[in-house]
Amino acid sequence: MDDIVAPRPAHLLLREETREAHEDTEASGGMRRLMDGELDVAGYEALLRAQLGLFDEWEAERAGWLADVVPQAGWSYVSRASLLRGDLAVANRARSYTSRPVEGHAPPVGASPARDAPAPAPAPAPVGASPARDAPVPAGASPAGDSIHDSATCWGELYVIEGSALGGRLIVRRLRELYPDRDHRFYAIGEEAPSAWRRFQHILDTQLHDDASHRAAVDGARRMFARFRQTLMEPAAHV
Repeated sequence: MDDIVAPRPAHLLLREETREAHEDTEASGGMRRLMDGELDVAGYEALLRAQLGLFDEWEAERAGWLADVVPQAGWSYVSRASLLRGDLAVANRARSYTSRPVEGHAPPVGASPARDAPAPAPAPAPVGASPARDAPVPAGASPAGDSIHDSATCWGELYVIEGSALGGRLIVRRLRELYPDRDHRFYAIGEEAPSAWRRFQHILDTQLHDDASHRAAVDGARRMFARFRQTLMEPAAHV
């Protein structure tokens, strides 16, 4: 009698099937230059703005799914867009302080004080909140996970996002060396990642339990890695 081979858990399958995409993303020009200390402050901020664009778009696309399916599965998604806005607000305040005009002197022609004024830093979405609940949903999107296949695709995308928090633990240490006056809220989320990541993997295994959902999740993860690679290319492209 042939031995029955148990199917691989979803989190292991995702790791194995997206290994190459993961490595390619980590080698992206913007991330490589950041870790090598080759980005000045403007380049770092450009990289943050590019990632804000990615997460604004993704969180809007998946708003309903993030608000309904994810908490029902036992996971609390923290808005990365909110964290990035906080980091950029700190950057705006620092820039406004250092470029404040001398009293009694008019700003130079072409200056825009309103543009450089500090923006209020939004509070990061707390654990357990559903920050994307009220975000607009573009036409044609299926953020609520209208079918098992759609939801599996979303879980694959979220696998990439939550997994990137692990790498963020190394990145944030480097960022604190390079830019010590910044908060780095976005990358610091990974400092609580190890135990949370194990719990997320367990949720993946319970949500993705057959070949069809596994294939959909892998496709979603690969597409998400591709979006990250596009975002993390040379920062000059985003200035």
